[in-house]
Amino acid sequence: MLERMFFDVTRGGVHSQVDVTVKDGLVYHKARLFNSMPDLSVKPNEPYVASEEWLMRLARLNLSGLDRHYRSEQPEDVFWSLVYKDEGREEVRSDGQGAYPPGWDDLLLLVDQLAPEAEFIDPWLIETIYMTYTDLEDTEFGPQSYTEEMSLDRRTQKLMYRRSFSPETYVQTEYRNMNEVSIGLDLWDRFFADEPTLSMDDTAPEEPARFDVRVDRHDGSQEHYLWHYNRTCLPEEWPRFMGMIGHRLQLSTMFINIVSPSVYLHGARAGELIYVTVRIEELGRCYYYLTNDNSLRKGDMVLVPYGESNAPMKGEIKKIEYYFPEDVPHPIAEMKSILGRHSDPEQENR
Repeated sequence: MLERMFFDVTRGGVHSQVDVTVKDGLVYHKARLFNSMPDLSVKPNEPYVASEEWLMRLARLNLSGLDRHYRSEQPEDVFWSLVYKDEGREEVRSDGQGAYPPGWDDLLLLVDQLAPEAEFIDPWLIETIYMTYTDLEDTEFGPQSYTEEMSLDRRTQKLMYRRSFSPETYVQTEYRNMNEVSIGLDLWDRFFADEPTLSMDDTAPEEPARFDVRVDRHDGSQEHYLWHYNRTCLPEEWPRFMGMIGHRLQLSTMFINIVSPSVYLHGARAGELIYVTVRIEELGRCYYYLTNDNSLRKGDMVLVPYGESNAPMKGEIKKIEYYFPEDVPHPIAEMKSILGRHSDPEQENR
């Protein structure tokens, strides 16, 4: 059982200390937040009400096995030192800089429970991000509404993904990846500190996908963001953020629209032209075409004009790109436009 622990942290210019002692199975502590006015005056003679549970959770962290000198190349302004002593064992001293060791979120939570006023955890720290993506999907019974949900939880270090067509019909997967979830949560403020909470255009029926994000912070506050899930509405840094989430947590983009670039990188912004690369099956070659149809996707079958007679031919969209007029890869005056979607009579009959 713990006999004494002294934890000293300087992070982002905030310097905090806590001195923890255990007597007769009860946890007592003194804490200090430097540069506060006045210094903290925590009651050192009153034991923590949940001492037994707190000590059990602390014991699971195996702090006696820490490296003596922990160093990280991560560019974080963190310096810490820890003195830890169990009953009947020698005192262990450790220190570190650059970042906390992996899995230390639990230690910070435990210390924060004892002395939240010492700000060992930034009150603005994100605890949970919950995302909901809603769209229509073509099925054999026609278009059906479906939902994708994804949450990142710092306390459990879990990412949860759920895809459902109804409350009774769903697929759910959980990913556990210690410390990577925390890194993903911390990326939010790095990329989206000043983003608007609402960026929806309900006059655009061809873009029905809705994306709802709720961000819960350590101080109990919550932020709510509502966007169309395409490049016309999402923040500019969204591809970097979601790309890092998908890569670090090894999420497959095959079936998950939330992390699929073909979904969130779709859509022409104001003033952009849509250049589409179409492979004409009969010729086995690809050609550039123009379109103003934002609903077209990679893999869609279309009719395009070909040759001097502009004979309609069937083709498959292989790539969709967006350019401002001054940046186009092929002169606008020489471009032909897609005639429309190609309907498959056999599929319609089925």
